Formats: sequence, structure tokens, C-alpha cells
Amino acid sequence: MILENNQIFLDEKLSNKDNVMLFIAEKSKLLGIIDNEKELYNKLWEREKEYPTAVQDLIAVPHVKSDLIKTAKLLFIRLTEAVDWDSPDGFKVKSVFVILVPEKDAGQKHLEILSKVAVSLLEEDFQSMILSMKTGDELIKYIKENLDGDLL
Repeated sequence: MILENNQIFLDEKLSNKDNVMLFIAEKSKLLGIIDNEKELYNKLWEREKEYPTAVQDLIAVPHVKSDLIKTAKLLFIRLTEAVDWDSPDGFKVKSVFVILVPEKDAGQKHLEILSKVAVSLLEEDFQSMILSMKTGDELIKYIKENLDGDLL
């Protein structure tokens, strides 16, 4: 599955964007998604330097497509406080959907599903729900219902 309960982190106390990137890299290694957390950390920042991944106020979608990623995964992090994301629009971020895709899967169904998540983030109802869900189980169920199927 692309999204599982152990990939959902609710109410994390991370004080800035760099701490969020470190958190993503550390958790990705602990979950076995990658072997080299420093390399993922650097890839996340490379992408951010191209253009910040805050898609709107309160929501960012950092993403990496690389051979260092073993299998396509989605992580969700909700922060206790919004952090500055250094976006041209001045967006602060509280919900972070992380899309990690192996280079070999970039054009396949995994990417289609992950793209649907990114598009869903633009809908106000979806944003409201992800900011208010109390448990990972609730969040996974809601996402699956809104993607018209399982995250397989």
C-alpha cells in the first residue's frame, strides 16, 4: 500500500521547514522506504530550490522521484503549528503530504494515484478534513474514499 497508518504523523512539533525535511528523511529511513536519509534530505531540498512545494496556505507537497526510493509511498505530517515554507506567496504550512516515487515507477499507476492526492489537496473540503482528522485510520479512510479506491 502506498499509504499506511505508520506513515501518518499527526500533531508533530516541528519548528521550521528544515526540521520538517529532516523528519521526512528520518522517518523514511525508519520505515524502510530508503537506505540513505542524508541523500533523501538533499533531494528534498534540491526540489524545494527549484520552486517551494507549498501549494497554498497550510499545505505543502514535497516530492522526490529517485532511484534511492525503494517503493512508492505517501507520508502525511500534520504540524501543531504552521511553519514558514519560504514560498513566494508567503504560505505557512501545517499539513505536509510527502510523495516519494522510485524512478522506475514514475510513469506508472502509483504516480497516477499520488497525483490524485495532490489534486485533491486543492479542494477546500479535503483541506478542512485533513486538518481536523483525529486519527490515522480516519485519515486513510477519508483519502481512500476521495480517491475512488484503494491506495494499492
